[in-house]
Order: sequence, then structure tokens, then C-alpha cells
Amino acid sequence: MKLNVGTIRSDNTGFDSIADIAEKTQNLWFESVELDFSYCGFFEANMTAPLYTVIAQLRDGLNDVSIAKVPPGVSTILRKNRFLSVFNQPDLVDTNQTTLPFKIFKLNASDQFNDYLETYMRGRGIPAMSEGLTKRFRQSLLEIFLNASIHSDSKSGIFVCGQFFPQKHRMDFTIADAGVGIRENVRKYTGKEKLNSCKAIEWAMTEGNTTKTGNQPGGLGLKLIKDFIQMNKGKLQIASRFGYYEFSATGEFIQKMAHDFPGTCINIEINTEDTSSYCLGPELTSEDIF
Repeated sequence: MKLNVGTIRSDNTGFDSIADIAEKTQNLWFESVELDFSYCGFFEANMTAPLYTVIAQLRDGLNDVSIAKVPPGVSTILRKNRFLSVFNQPDLVDTNQTTLPFKIFKLNASDQFNDYLETYMRGRGIPAMSEGLTKRFRQSLLEIFLNASIHSDSKSGIFVCGQFFPQKHRMDFTIADAGVGIRENVRKYTGKEKLNSCKAIEWAMTEGNTTKTGNQPGGLGLKLIKDFIQMNKGKLQIASRFGYYEFSATGEFIQKMAHDFPGTCINIEINTEDTSSYCLGPELTSEDIF
């Protein structure tokens, strides 16, 4: 079976295109699947994390997955961020240090995820943050990881990738899983079996709502990140099943996607044109204060 992969960007259309591939392959077992990139004019490298949710599900079904006809420019990007090494293609050295490499984490690999953040979540256009805020920001990212670890039921782990786009003045950091999705967790917690994907995401993004039980982390770990994104004029995107959510300084919206995106993907887009310095309120050392 051959499927075309077109141009993919970090937007509703990009997530829906990946969801379309997922739908077309969801019932395959013991097949050979070729992802043909012939018509891919551009692929934003951080989107390899959500793309891998489809590949992971195919591999869980014991399908053989291959990638073919990747245009040279796209191949360079996906070799620099180490995604194509999953398909036994050699990496390229990222001399410009714009990538946060694609990595598959086991569900219990929070220490390795922390090491990844320590290594790659500095520089790459990220605005200056105090030591205290840097620690809290990474803790928020860890909460997202732990939430996926505990609630996703993803058999294949958690997929992480990022990319700094100097000319577009943004840095995207993406965490995805091939689990049950936000809708299933919220339905189970609230008892509302007919709750759709958009309403479930809306519930999960409402402050105070959480599916936390016992000592498990609650919510999606996004409160501090949303506060930062609002001041930074960045963007937060969530795709899960048929729901797509976007938050920015200008507001938020939720809309239904045409196709069923497997699992959950959270993308944090930082505006790298922001020259402000940030800190936590109690530190009182910066012009911008949380």
C-alpha cells in the first residue's frame, strides 16, 4: 500500500493530513506500507513527532513501514533531526544547531526526558529566562510528559521533537503519543460517554478541571506555559482524535478535524523575535514578570 505525504506544517491542516493517513491505515495488519514524499514541498521537522504516531500504530500491527522519494531539501531536514535514522538512513550533523532531535521515549523514561530538556531546551532563539523560571518551565514540560505516560495507554512510548526556524522567528517543541486520546480519558472521568473530542479538550483546558487521582499529576501541565505564551505572543496547539485546539495572545479556538488523529499531540510554539527577559514574580529581576 502506498500513501502520499504532502506538505506538512504545524497547523490544523498539517495535523488533519496526518490524521487522514492514520484513518486510511488503521485496520492494516501484516502489510507493507510505503509513505511516498514525492509531493512534499516542505515538512516542518517538529511534525515528525505526530507523524510517528501513525507509524507506531502501523508497526504495532506488525506492518512493514518504509519511506520513499523524499525530496533532497526535506531529506536534509529529516536527517539532521535524526528522524530518518528510524528508517536506517544516516544522520546529518546539525551544524546550525536548529534541531531538537526526534526521540522515542519509553513511558517510564522521565529522567531521560529531563536530560533531553537539559541538553536541547537552551539557545535556539528561546527568550532569556531566569534560573527559577527555566526550572519551572521545564517542570511544566515534564508534567506534559508524565501526563502522557500515565493517561495515554500508549503502547509505543512518547515521541518528542523540536525545530528552531530562524527565518520564521519561531521555535516549536512537540510531544505526541499514540494513546487513547483526551476524549477517552475525560469521558471515563466525567462519565459522559457521548462527549465529543472538542468538548473533551475544552473541558481539559478549563482551569481547575483534572482527571487526577491519588498522587498522579493532574491536568495537562500547561498553566505556566499558557501564561508565558500569552506574553511571548507564541502559540499552543493540541490535536487529539477529532479535536484541534489553538491558544495564542489573540485568544483561543477549538474546531473539529475531518479525520481522526491517533492519540494526543501538544505543540508549543515560542516567538523568537521576543527580546524580553522573563522571570517568576517573586524573583523581581525582570521587566516581564509571572
